[in-house]
Amino acid sequence: MTYLIKARKIVFYQMAEAGMAAFGATAGVAIALAIVCFALRGKGHPEPLD
Repeated sequence: MTYLIKARKIVFYQMAEAGMAAFGATAGVAIALAIVCFALRGKGHPEPLD
């Protein structure tokens, strides 16, 4: 019985760790996208299209 409880705790911690890693990766992608968007802001088509 105690082995089953320990096994469930291990699975729970592994899932929590995977969730934190996914959240961190998503936050990193969002930050990189924001940096690229702000860096490229106003860089396209300097002359008007006629």
